[in-house]
Amino acid sequence: MKRSPVVAGSFYPSSTFRLKDSIEECFLSPLGPGYLPDKTDKPLEKNLAVIVPHAGYIYSGPVAAHAYVQVAKSGKPDLVVLVGPNHTGFGSQIGVWDRGEWLTPLGALEVCEDAAQIFLENCDEALVEYEAHMNEHSLEVQLPFLQYLFTEFKILPISVFPVFINVCQKIAAGLDAIAARYSSTLFVFSTDLNHYESQEITKQKDETAIQKIVDKDPVGLYTAVAKQKITMCGLSSIAALLFMKSFDKPKLLKHATSGDVTGDRAQVVGYASFICEQV
Repeated sequence: MKRSPVVAGSFYPSSTFRLKDSIEECFLSPLGPGYLPDKTDKPLEKNLAVIVPHAGYIYSGPVAAHAYVQVAKSGKPDLVVLVGPNHTGFGSQIGVWDRGEWLTPLGALEVCEDAAQIFLENCDEALVEYEAHMNEHSLEVQLPFLQYLFTEFKILPISVFPVFINVCQKIAAGLDAIAARYSSTLFVFSTDLNHYESQEITKQKDETAIQKIVDKDPVGLYTAVAKQKITMCGLSSIAALLFMKSFDKPKLLKHATSGDVTGDRAQVVGYASFICEQV
């Protein structure tokens, strides 16, 4: 099983050389951390989690770069578990890619079959599902950032439909089981925040969601999203992180919108990055 990239050439460059330049531009952007991360072979000694956006690099890449700079400082993981929304509508509600390789312009990454099995055994709503991932971008766009920082790590991609909050708890149980088994794991959760409203409205709605995230309040997040009609696409993925017992409260690293990039503030999308330390 090999998954070829589907948004290379659109969300990020398909040329290896240009892709590396694009990633560095994200780090050096005025909206980014402003410096390039130091690459290291130092092992990640305890599990770590980040929340990152997943739009085209020109829009959300600098915000994501704030999280990846911190990842680089923490060390190289053996395993990266990626959890993000299913935008396509295909496949099962929790789809696990359990074997083979994912390809990007920067090379191939092996899927960890053992971690996939642990998750499937501990999350009874999850299924082995390839169709859910075939045309989905939310996880794919994270991989070149990770490959830029590190060499030779395994991955486990998990795609999540919008689900009831009790299902998020089951996802969290499966992820906690992986965290208990693998001590050098980076968990990457992906969401964009409010979509296609004005800068003012989007910032207000984003700040509400951000507060619930930093409070580690998944029920409050679900409630706020419903009451205020916050159109964050990775709600269920983020709620799963907030239910995990393995991690402390998330810390906000950066919040911005597409309007901060384009200057068009009539209809924007919100982006934020966070980091979570192991409990």
